[in-house]
Amino acid sequence: MLNNEKIILMTKLSLYEQKNEKSEIKSSRYFKSDYMLMKMLGSFISVTVGYILCLVLWIIFSADKMIGSMTTTGKFVGLLVILVIIYVALTVTYMIFSYAFYSHRFRKIRRNLKEYNGDLKTLHRIQEQEYDAIIDELEEGGEEA
Repeated sequence: MLNNEKIILMTKLSLYEQKNEKSEIKSSRYFKSDYMLMKMLGSFISVTVGYILCLVLWIIFSADKMIGSMTTTGKFVGLLVILVIIYVALTVTYMIFSYAFYSHRFRKIRRNLKEYNGDLKTLHRIQEQEYDAIIDELEEGGEEA
């Protein structure tokens, strides 16, 4: 006989596994600190590469003006200081937003996995009850014969 509750639960679990196997289930192997370290390192690399690319494009675009106006060393040092300050400000801002975003995502993943594990325990309990019922029927059938 079919157990509708078991079928619904198995379908729900299967859909969750298909949808979230690569992102959420694999992320469950990490502690929050490890997960955040990986994501923050990726964010740092991304913002650094993006800044360098934008800086290169800016230098290419305005190389003539920049070389013409850089007659003294003081202007060049001043430009470098400004570029470093912009980089630091951009990186700190981006890292703060990245921390908030990935922290929220980690909490969401943990909440979803907690529900998933609860459903797995419920499914296991249902299967144990079915198994016990089959064993009881077999034992009763064996005693009558």
